[in-house]
Amino acid sequence: MGETERRDEETEDARPERLLTIPEAARVLAVPESWLRERVRLRRVAHRRLGKHVRFTASDLEAIVDGAAQHALTPRRMAHQWRRQG
Repeated sequence: MGETERRDEETEDARPERLLTIPEAARVLAVPESWLRERVRLRRVAHRRLGKHVRFTASDLEAIVDGAAQHALTPRRMAHQWRRQG
């Protein structure tokens, strides 16, 4: 590895993580801005506040997606719940 390559790697590591605005984060998540703004207002999603400005990191977006995960019911549990309702 050459000296130039080493410097390039060090520079890439030193770059701050890109912060996304609400409109940018909403586009990445494929949700309406209003949905994301409401979740931020209620403090239900991970985000950063820089004064009055709301920003999201890539890890914040991952946490939002992970928090929204719905686990599938097994066929046996689904049948059991169906019988109880009927």
